[in-house]
Amino acid sequence: MSLTCAKISEEVWLTCVTHALSTETEEIMGLLFGDIEYSDDGQVVALVWGAAPQTRSDRRKDRVETNPEQLAAASAQAERLSAETGKMTRVIGWYHSHPHITVLPSHVDVRTQGMYQLLDAGFLGLIFSCFNEDSKKVGKIQATAFQVSSGWQQNKLHNSFQQFTGNAQDLSSDSEKDALRTAALLSSSPHLNSVDVVNVGILSTKESISSQPKVIDLEDHFLDAEGMQEAMHLSNLEMSGAEYMRREVPFEVVPGHTLVKANIHFSSFVSLQRMLFDEEQAAYNQSLAQSRRDDMIHPLTAIHHSATYEASLCKLMEYCLSPALSSLWDRLEENNIRLEALKEENMNLHLQTLPGGQSTRQSPHPSRRKTGSMSSETTNSSSSGQKTAGDKLSPREGRRK
Repeated sequence: MSLTCAKISEEVWLTCVTHALSTETEEIMGLLFGDIEYSDDGQVVALVWGAAPQTRSDRRKDRVETNPEQLAAASAQAERLSAETGKMTRVIGWYHSHPHITVLPSHVDVRTQGMYQLLDAGFLGLIFSCFNEDSKKVGKIQATAFQVSSGWQQNKLHNSFQQFTGNAQDLSSDSEKDALRTAALLSSSPHLNSVDVVNVGILSTKESISSQPKVIDLEDHFLDAEGMQEAMHLSNLEMSGAEYMRREVPFEVVPGHTLVKANIHFSSFVSLQRMLFDEEQAAYNQSLAQSRRDDMIHPLTAIHHSATYEASLCKLMEYCLSPALSSLWDRLEENNIRLEALKEENMNLHLQTLPGGQSTRQSPHPSRRKTGSMSSETTNSSSSGQKTAGDKLSPREGRRK
């Protein structure tokens, strides 16, 4: 089962890009939550509405690793999301970053994706390439979604077998080529007598007979070389993960409410900030533990680790936490402005329909009915100023009458 396309929510996209931009020298990794949708026309669509940034156990420039316990925790988190949203939620994919390198997956990424797809054929991989610049020094962020397909190894073996068969046929036709060369020699030398012809024929026959064991030896040698070559090729396939082929999956970013009807959209974005702090704190505690000797640590070493930890926290607040807060405040202000605009539009629509309905219910004389909000307000104000016959008149008003 191969995915036809993927739909990613805006909040998940924001979380993944923010996580990728959190560090420029190391790769990051996280898991994706969602489900697979099967349409009537045969399309298989991956719906992604949640993300779980993972704490890195191995922080390097060219690779990233996480603990297996985090995968189990992600499965438990997916079950909680299923209970909150009322929609089937599971671990549907993974994402990682490529800082300063191409967006295409490496052989390690392809092999990792192949291992994930052995567990779930609909597993999706996302790669974010960031911190890249074009010729005009303009930064850009690239993203790709991919899966892998197997079967390339069998095609390679089939091509190697066809090549071996063709070479064997070329070796077996050498005796026929010798006979053709002898006939060409006789036709080009008419002064040769019958004895010479017989000698040439015997010589060519002896040469062909004597060359047959050599042809067999060459064929055996070719078989040994081909087998050794194939063994080397298979070992290289196992090391490089080339038994899988990369296949791009088209994707689009859609609003989160179109995928799931629940208020969980910014939970992954908020948990990302906490995860980054926990990661720095774990690295600080690990550095202190490695520097202790007999439960003692040198004061200068402790000061160095503390200063490095505080500098990391300052960078984390400057590059991650503060921009995240600004982004959320901007989003809140934008939502408030949109809400006020919608309220005003709703009021205008209500005023356009309300006066006609009120005049129909209140006016007993349709001929005297006036349209417009101003006329209704004037009528209401004039009617409020008049008194009915049952009202009690003051003595002064009675004398005037």
